[in-house]
Amino acid sequence: MAHERSIIAIDVGNTRAKFGRFAISRSGVITPVEIVARMLNATDDLSQAFQQWWAGQHCPQPLAAMVAGSDPDVRDELIGRWPLKQCDPTVVNSYQQIPVTVDVDVPARVGIDRLLNVYAASKLLKLPQPVIAVDSGTATTVDLMTSDGMFRGGSILPGLRLSAHAMHDYTARLPLLNFDETLSTDLPEVPGRNTESAMRAGLFIGQLGAVKELASRLTDAAMGRFGEATEPHLFVTGGGGRQLVEYLPNATYVDSLALHGLAMLCFA
Repeated sequence: MAHERSIIAIDVGNTRAKFGRFAISRSGVITPVEIVARMLNATDDLSQAFQQWWAGQHCPQPLAAMVAGSDPDVRDELIGRWPLKQCDPTVVNSYQQIPVTVDVDVPARVGIDRLLNVYAASKLLKLPQPVIAVDSGTATTVDLMTSDGMFRGGSILPGLRLSAHAMHDYTARLPLLNFDETLSTDLPEVPGRNTESAMRAGLFIGQLGAVKELASRLTDAAMGRFGEATEPHLFVTGGGGRQLVEYLPNATYVDSLALHGLAMLCFA
């Protein structure tokens, strides 16, 4: 539409870079238009990949571009070769750039993606409520933000892909399972009747059980230690989140929650 403006959000992770375009209505509502993920390897030219993706969007110069990433070298290489000369990117690399109070021992060491996740989750709810954000990527994070806008911390555990690689790399005979491709959301059968099915059951059901237990304990902390009147709303994101959300009651899946957070920072 002629009045539509756009924000670009880019999140450079450990194994993938995600590009997102968000439309802004006249009333300020931010809506995702397209989100894509690109696997990273040593030969990638991320700036060229981004430029090719943007060329396919067929829209005017964006209003703003927001960039964050857990891999600062790849992120900075992209910034150094930034192709959109009339739209300088804003790099989000400090917790102080996100309007969330960080109530942990060392705020500067909290991953920016974790803060963007809870910030986006709280904004999507529109009302002050506690949230738990589960991000199942290379690592899986399960984090709590209370209704007063305080990030209270959470838990970090190996994600599905990282766990699969560890089982293969540190054993003599276990195969490498592929968790990069889209898999069925059906729970693996137990007991597994061969090595691969036993591994898949252990990895996926083990991850699901860990996330459920951690979310339950964070809920107890929110309502007990932090005095919340209602249970936190559970948001799930990340590649493994598409499978996990099917088995997490009352959970909401959002594709690339951190990208939503980056786009929302334009109006913070």
